[in-house]
Amino acid sequence: MFQRKIIEQSAFDVLELARHKAEQHFNTYITPEHVLFQIEASGHLSGVLYDNHMSPSYFRDRLNLFLNSLKSTEFTVDNPIQVADNLRFAIDSAFDYADLQGDKVITVPHLL
Repeated sequence: MFQRKIIEQSAFDVLELARHKAEQHFNTYITPEHVLFQIEASGHLSGVLYDNHMSPSYFRDRLNLFLNSLKSTEFTVDNPIQVADNLRFAIDSAFDYADLQGDKVITVPHLL
C-alpha cells in the first residue's frame, strides 16, 4: 500500500537550493553532491564534521571543487537540467529510511 510522505520545508529548501546551484554552474545534472553541499551550507552537517575532526571549510572547498568540475551546458526548453540517477536513488533511500523509522515526514537527516 502506498503511503503518502511529506517533505519537511528545510529538506525541500535544501533540494531546491541544490537545483539552483546546479543551474548556476550550468551543470547538466543535479547530483547528490549538490544536495550535500547545500546540507553543509545550511549548517546541518557541522556537528557531524566536528565529531569526525573535519574542518567544515576544507570539506566545503573540496566539495565545491568537485561541483565545479562537472560538465556544464546552457539550458533550454529542449535541454533542461536533469536529476542524476544516483540522486534519485538517494532520495528513494531517504523515503525508505523514513519508512523504517516510522517517520511520515522526510527531513534533512533522512537525506543524509
